[in-house]
Amino acid sequence: MYTLINHKSIFYLITILSFQFINTSLNGGLNPLEWLQSNNNREILNLENKDESISKSLVRKAEAKKAKGNISATQRIYKSILLKYPKVKAAGSIAYERGIYLYEKNKWIDAFNTFTIIKQYHPSHPKLKEVIKLQYKCAEKTMHKQRKKSLGIFAPDPLNMDATPLFISFAALYPYDKNSPKALLNAARISETCGELELAIGTLKQLIDNYPKSAVSPDAHIQIAFAYTEFIKGPAYDLETTREAIRYCEDFLALFPNHADIGKIEALYERLLNTLANNRVILADYYYFSRRDNIAALIFYNEAITLAPDSQAAIEAKVRIDSIKQGVQPTTGTNFIKKLFFIR
Repeated sequence: MYTLINHKSIFYLITILSFQFINTSLNGGLNPLEWLQSNNNREILNLENKDESISKSLVRKAEAKKAKGNISATQRIYKSILLKYPKVKAAGSIAYERGIYLYEKNKWIDAFNTFTIIKQYHPSHPKLKEVIKLQYKCAEKTMHKQRKKSLGIFAPDPLNMDATPLFISFAALYPYDKNSPKALLNAARISETCGELELAIGTLKQLIDNYPKSAVSPDAHIQIAFAYTEFIKGPAYDLETTREAIRYCEDFLALFPNHADIGKIEALYERLLNTLANNRVILADYYYFSRRDNIAALIFYNEAITLAPDSQAAIEAKVRIDSIKQGVQPTTGTNFIKKLFFIR
């Protein structure tokens, strides 16, 4: 046996050691804070000045190439500037110009990443609102872009998984934008379509928790309830996912009673309750037939009736309860005899 130290534990350990070092240094007459205020600050300023100087030289080269109509060379220089010096003053305008260029070339993922530089390092850029709209369009266009497989054959997937990180990033970059809830819903739909159910459920939970009053919140509840059903293997298995699906169905029924899809959720809710009721009967049968524990059996039979009173499971549970009350002992014979006496 061994114990894994997680990243948080390591962070705490490093923090404690750092404070101990600072205290020791201060007591010994050494003040690390003075180092940060003197040498380090001068080095940072010199580095920033150096970056500005180099970037200005590259910008002049790019302008010369642009004046001659050499767009490809201009974009190569822009790319170099953004990769090496994204924080310099000129990078904001360069990122916007290069983002537009990539967008028009249908390179939407590259355009999205380029536009992100403006949000991260130049949030006061005058074109930021336009950039936000373009980034959402980049994600949408990527979502519907057909992916090629080998030999140039297009992939049959109706939605492109490459758009998922773009939508999730959009919501993280602009949490208060009106399109952020829809971005998360799109990311979940893509993930579910491509078989990434855990990612879909995690994204939907984020949407429901962060945007409970959003116009797409009902769709998120529907989608997460059905996503959980994909994990249900039957009443004899672990039913934690069944309970989760039931919880989101109940939330939907309580929060959106007049929704157009209320019938769909009611049908799913009934089916889930039947599954859970069948599970209670299976457990009760185990205690009744195998353990001869009538008290435990009665608990689970009654729970099955409470969960889904009109289900087949409830009918079977009532038969078992009547047998227990009449003192009928469970048979230990074949399944045929069990069915004959207890109508299974």
